[in-house]
Amino acid sequence: MADITNLESEEDLQAQIEEIEALSSIYGDEWCVIDEASRIFCIKISSDAEEQKMTACLQIILPPDYPSTAPPIYQINAAWLRGSERAKLANSLEDIYV
Repeated sequence: MADITNLESEEDLQAQIEEIEALSSIYGDEWCVIDEASRIFCIKISSDAEEQKMTACLQIILPPDYPSTAPPIYQINAAWLRGSERAKLANSLEDIYV
């Protein structure tokens, strides 16, 4: 049983490394490493509108057993995003993992 657990852990770690590399490549300067050892990252997104600059930060934590058995943990930081719009975004993120 320990061999299966170790194999899953290694596969999870490899999948995380590949996903982090892909996200870093996609998001470029918008991709931030908060704590690499703890697998905590952030994607910063800003609107292009000059009159009302809106920024959001999606903080992502990858648990050790992600992606095999656990979803990523995330927090949306955007003061302007409230109520049903925030809930809709949260539901969309859940749907993506499932």
